[in-house]
Amino acid sequence: MLPVAMKDLVNLRHLDIRGTKLHEMPKGMNKLEKLQFLSDYFVGKHEENKIKELGALADLHKSIYIAKLENVVNSSEALDAKMSDKDGIDSMRLSWSSNKGENIVDSQIEEDILDKLQPHINLKELEIRHYRGTRFPDWLGHSSYDNIARLTLDGCRNCCMLPSLGQLPSLEHLTISKFERLEIVGAEFYQKDECCLETPFPKLETLTFRSMPCWKVWHTMKFHAFPRLRKLVLENCPMLRGDLPNHLPSLQSLAILRCEQLSYCLPRALAMTSLSIIGSNEVRIGELPPLLHNLSIGGNHQVESVLESITNTQLTSLTSLYISDCSSHILFPVSSIPASLQELEIWNCRKLQVQTDGQHHSLQELFIHNSYDSETSFSLFDSFPNLKSVKIRECEKMESIVVSRSLSCLRSLSIIDCGSLKSMSTLWMAAPQLESLAILGCKEMELCSTGDSHCSLRSLQISYSEKLASSAPFMNSQFHGLTYLRIHGEFDGNVKYLLKEGWLPASLESLMLDCITSVETLECKGLAHLTSLQQIYISSCHNLENIDGEKLPPSLLQLLIDNSPLLGKRCEMKDPQIWPKISHSSIRVDGRWIC
Repeated sequence: MLPVAMKDLVNLRHLDIRGTKLHEMPKGMNKLEKLQFLSDYFVGKHEENKIKELGALADLHKSIYIAKLENVVNSSEALDAKMSDKDGIDSMRLSWSSNKGENIVDSQIEEDILDKLQPHINLKELEIRHYRGTRFPDWLGHSSYDNIARLTLDGCRNCCMLPSLGQLPSLEHLTISKFERLEIVGAEFYQKDECCLETPFPKLETLTFRSMPCWKVWHTMKFHAFPRLRKLVLENCPMLRGDLPNHLPSLQSLAILRCEQLSYCLPRALAMTSLSIIGSNEVRIGELPPLLHNLSIGGNHQVESVLESITNTQLTSLTSLYISDCSSHILFPVSSIPASLQELEIWNCRKLQVQTDGQHHSLQELFIHNSYDSETSFSLFDSFPNLKSVKIRECEKMESIVVSRSLSCLRSLSIIDCGSLKSMSTLWMAAPQLESLAILGCKEMELCSTGDSHCSLRSLQISYSEKLASSAPFMNSQFHGLTYLRIHGEFDGNVKYLLKEGWLPASLESLMLDCITSVETLECKGLAHLTSLQQIYISSCHNLENIDGEKLPPSLLQLLIDNSPLLGKRCEMKDPQIWPKISHSSIRVDGRWIC
């Protein structure tokens, strides 16, 4: 709640309460007649904090968010807010609470209320969420609103028809989502009557339909709408059938996500630069536009068709390729990958095999997730000598990574949840300029000494295990430049001793101990030589409660403790056995600074 006496601040000009969890406004807000900015207004149920209080605030400018509109009883209350007189407001959000279990509402009353909340025609942005009526009032979509550039309609679950938004001459960005009863998008979407713009949606650049469970038909009409549309997103529209607008001359980005019944050929869009088609079983992929920049595909038929098209088409501008959710056995030769490609992501394609029949010199980023199960030895690196960043996750059958060529450009390497991986020594030696390394969830891995110093490495994230404990002493001798170390205790088991003396490089500045469940005591002796250490972050170490030894390093500036209740409580109580060892630094426990 805001203070009860808020109404007495009669000279208040600016009230910003964004991000609060207010239930309602204090009584008498109409007394603040000099208010020029009010970020939010939460409609109450009492006589002195209803929506009509806004009527006296004639000088409001910029934006306003009016929430809890279910507390407006009738249209006369809404009319008293005098929203149409507030010519200084250029952005307005209207929201009803999203309670699906509420009683049946009177649709006509809801429509009348929204009708009386009509904003001034100077409005530039409008958002309506969880409106409970079945139809929208006539003002929404009227051509007199020639300044509206951005419009969002979300969660209007009772609406069976869209307003005539095609007549908004300046509309650039439109998002429509969670219309649970809408089945058809027809002529009304483009025009209200014969007196209309010759070309609907003349300036629209982005159009998004999301979570429309009953939407079946999109009538694209005979006239050429959307002349400037650059980005079209259709997501989670499982009943949508038929075709999409065919004439989209400015289209650059197309995303079709989880639209299983959609049957569609690519539009005639020579300027297309991005395509995403995921989970649409019947999508017919034609010839890919030659200016395509970013391509994302998912599903067996889509991956097969698009990879075939890539092989047969000269895509000289393609820089990013995302492949997902394909269970078919597909051979994808390196030689068919466009020479311009810089980013390659492969997700959930366990039988996809990238054939190493040559080298590709432009690829800089490679991400493989739950894929590439055809071989236990992974040798794909030799085909991409100029890689800068590599992430490999959940490739369970991968036992080793083999590299026979130098990876002199590689700066970042993450290998996560590859439970069978035992060796990557050749990769380790082939990347002399590696700066960031993460090996997490790989319980069979050992960090074996190569005899060479890796002075370039700055960040290291590792899972703590008995195997790591046996090989950890070499870290001090090999990682002279390491500044950040995260130790994750996923496999710490019965490990009782952590950070033995001499293990860690003296260059370390930040240390994170994460999810280490078995260790009960942090040894100061293992940290005493870290003269550059500035921060220790301890997270989710539930059994850690003691700090043993003389004192944490004098250089330490911050000790951060989260979700580690035993140690956190002793720090908060300034336990005399612990406090002298840590009090020279700033201490934060579960988000609260105590020192």
